[in-house]
Formats: sequence, C-alpha cells, structure tokens
Amino acid sequence: MKVQRVEMFVNAMATPADTSGLQKLADSGKIKPDTLVALVGKTEGTGFHDDWGRVWADVALRDWTGKFLGIPVDEVAKHVIFVLSGGCPGVITPHIAAVSREWVEVPDGDVDTGREKMLVVGRAGSDPMPPEEVGRMGQIRKVGEATHRAMEDAGLTDPKDVHLVMVKVPGLTTASIKDAESRGKTVVSHDLTFGPEGAGSYANDAAALGVAMALGEVPESALSDGVVRRNWDLYSEVAMTSSGGEKRHGEVVVFGNSAWSRSALRIGHAVTRDFIDAEGVRKALRSAGLHFNDGLPDEADLSRLVHVFAKSVIPGSDQIRGQRITLLDDADAYQIGKALGGMLVASVTGRTTNYVSGGERNSHQGPPGGNIVAAVVRTNAI
Repeated sequence: MKVQRVEMFVNAMATPADTSGLQKLADSGKIKPDTLVALVGKTEGTGFHDDWGRVWADVALRDWTGKFLGIPVDEVAKHVIFVLSGGCPGVITPHIAAVSREWVEVPDGDVDTGREKMLVVGRAGSDPMPPEEVGRMGQIRKVGEATHRAMEDAGLTDPKDVHLVMVKVPGLTTASIKDAESRGKTVVSHDLTFGPEGAGSYANDAAALGVAMALGEVPESALSDGVVRRNWDLYSEVAMTSSGGEKRHGEVVVFGNSAWSRSALRIGHAVTRDFIDAEGVRKALRSAGLHFNDGLPDEADLSRLVHVFAKSVIPGSDQIRGQRITLLDDADAYQIGKALGGMLVASVTGRTTNYVSGGERNSHQGPPGGNIVAAVVRTNAI
C-alpha cells in the first residue's frame, strides 16, 4: 500500500517574479514534477483587488511551474494549487512555500494506527464561481465541496485531524460586476475593498464558512446569504482564506495529521484571543510538537520550526483588554492590521518569513477578536 511523505520548503522572494529559490529546489531534486502539489506564499504589493504584485507573482510562478512540469500554463492548475496572499507590510518577508507530496510504498498491514500522526496534504479545485455567487451561498457550497475533496485527497476522514485549510477564491472586479449585471444578476457588493462592506471581505468570509460547513464547525442549516458578515457566532478555527479578481474558481489545500503518514513534519494550530496574544502563537507551536514551557522557544526549538501560517483580522471593537485603540479610525487600518500580525508572530518565532494574511475588519476566520495560527514543525519521527 502507499502512504504520504510530505515536505515543505520556504524560500524568500527578491521580487514578485523571483523563482530562483524554486529552481534551486528543482536542481537539487528536493522537489520533482510528480511531487509538487502546492505553492503558498506572500507577495509584495497592496493586497487589494488590483494588487498587480500578486498577479505578477501568479503569472511568473505559473509560467515556471508549467516549464517544470513540462505542460502548458493553462494545465498547471490541474496539478498544482496556488494560494498567494498579497501585501507584506511591516516585517513580513515576501516568500513562497513549496509543498511536495511523495507516495511511499509500505507492506500491507505495516501501518500502526497507534503511531504519532504526521503531516498529510490534500488539494482540490472548485467548480467555477461566477461573480453573482461571490460572498453568497453559491461560493460557500462550492468551497465546502472542494474542501471535502481535498480531505479525501489527503486521506483524512476525521475533521479533528485537520489543522489548516487554505483557500483562494474569486473576488469581484469592475469587469466581473458588469458581466453579472449584463446577465440580469446582482452582486453582493460594489465596494471593491476589504472594508466592512467590501466585496473582498465577503469573498473571504463566504470561503471560510464553506470550510466551516465541510468540517462540521457550522451546520449547513445555519447558513444563508444573509449570515455572511452578519452572524459572527459562525466561524471556522482552521480556515485561512483570501480572494483575487484574477481567479475564476476556488483552490483549496488541506493540511492535517494522519497515522498513515510517513512524513517527518507535523502540523498544529491554536487561536489567539486578541491582537496582542503572543501566548496564542506559542500554543500553536506547542500543538505542532515544540516542547517548551513558559517564555519563548529556544534556538533548538526554533531550528525545527518549518513555517507559520496566521490570520490577522482587525477586531470589530475599538478596545483590547479594556483599553481603547484607534485602529478602526485609521485610514491605513487594512495594512496596519497585517503588519501587527506579522510583528506578533515574528516576536515569537524570531523570523520574518511567516505567512500572515488579513487586514479585513471582522471575519468568519476565527472567533470574534481572535485569529488562527498554524505551525509546521519537523520531528524525529519517520
């Protein structure tokens, strides 16, 4: 029988089109055309719907991947999932994480279900999402269906073994809104920002609720167009979503742990209580397998840390732990929100190549006021 062995390699990017790190991985044989399954990263730029830095990175990475796989660029999405989040304010280093998956043959019956669960990964693409579905039940259902398929691809059956679901979905653009309205359809918003009523926020949150529905965190009966960005009691604790006008369908990557894995990596997650909760970041590291008590992990611990993924959503309240903050009144709150999350994670990990997305105000990605943090750690288990 065959089981998974997953690896993850993080490379800093000098420009949005910098594929040199990936080429070195390819030249060294660390990634191969038949093992590369996902590219996940942060690209410099504004992070808004018209972020050409992210679009430039997407084009360059798809071109490189097509050549690496030996296939046309328009076939790449069938083989490799791309989740690129734009905007690296503060201390977030632009980077790309290459995720590889190798199928390892083991004798039948040579799987000890009592062994430590290690990292597995699954990916899936959704059906196309027309603009009238963005931020609504159509998008929720299609993300939910793709999440189920990605779990199946990972060999995961228990939602409790899922620690991170990364999703990239279509957003809205002026052109896509015109397309919908020319067909007699309506769209969720004409505001093309990530503000409280922005189309970007609706797209991200519908995707998060799709994950929550798939994992049983929220029953489908509780969902409707009207709850998106309205009922904050509905959320996922493992969904990290982003959107872009260049997308036409959703892309989903599921990370979890399984006793059937032969990886040397393990993933864990936690939820911070607020924007200044460093202990929440430390809990995520411990959940993944770093064993330290109070204070910060030491260098020996951090040498085993492969990557950190985090959300940094602006709270809906103007108070943190009883003290007033002015972030909600700041014209640059979207960028500041990401920068704060990047600084929080870097203060614990001592590194800046952390995947930190967010900036929107309130979200169904995590409970009100809290943010999701997931960590991947290298262990000695094989």
